[in-house]
Amino acid sequence: MKICILGGTGFVGRSLINALSKENYTFTVITRDFDKNKDLAIYPNLKLIQEDVYNEKRMLEVSKSHDVLINLIGILNEKGFRGKGFYLAHSKIARIILNVCKQNRIKRILHMSALNADPGGSSHYLRTKGEAESFLHTYGERFADVTSFRPSVIFGTEDSFINRFSNLLKIIPFVFPLACAQTRFAPVYVGDLVNFMKDSIDDVSSFNKKIDICGPKIYTLEEIVKIVIEVKGYSTKVIPLNNALSKFQAVIMEFLPGKPFSIDNFNSCLVDSISESGLKFKTELESVIKQYL
Repeated sequence: MKICILGGTGFVGRSLINALSKENYTFTVITRDFDKNKDLAIYPNLKLIQEDVYNEKRMLEVSKSHDVLINLIGILNEKGFRGKGFYLAHSKIARIILNVCKQNRIKRILHMSALNADPGGSSHYLRTKGEAESFLHTYGERFADVTSFRPSVIFGTEDSFINRFSNLLKIIPFVFPLACAQTRFAPVYVGDLVNFMKDSIDDVSSFNKKIDICGPKIYTLEEIVKIVIEVKGYSTKVIPLNNALSKFQAVIMEFLPGKPFSIDNFNSCLVDSISESGLKFKTELESVIKQYL
């Protein structure tokens, strides 16, 4: 079986590649920067190709003769403020994927979505994730088996969630004003997620499903930050902010290098990232973060 992976050089992608490499698959990973990611060449069954994923003609060429396409492309923040970056990374790429898979007769599509993804969602992130998911299932199921994975926040080595707070706590060491402190999450361990994705490739029960995915425990954001503080051995005091101050903080941090928190993040946090009916993995946050913080 030949698998084409988009977004395979990111946090989840590298973990998935490691899981897939143990199976009898060959896979092609598309990257914007070959030199930056050439360490992936260590996998004997992996072919790394530098291409522009928005060039549909080239995508048709590099994905030809593949059996499965896995889309992991996604962003948490954009360079601008009006949703264009989110549209490109989520909505537009879904349309390209659909055309490529249809023309190349790729019959299996795995798509990384997000919990609360909804075309009518509270943020550009959730809306464009929802648009991509809806588009792939509405039209993709006419010729392929599609599975969308909808996880809560994902944690693990090199994640962009726990490590973001760990890095912020280094520069704000004594009193930490926390926006959206009472928003609830069910953090998902990346190892559990990628193993489930790997097993879903030929699992008929996952075909044409949108699967909510959670960890075993629900935490408020304040509780998560306090766990990070404890693991790091800090004595930082967390000051929860109300909605008005949270939004004000987002406006300020929108313009900081790396955009650690944005208005779009704030809007996403207006909805708890949990699912009562979703799939629940077993690995707890506390059992893993000590290993990589």
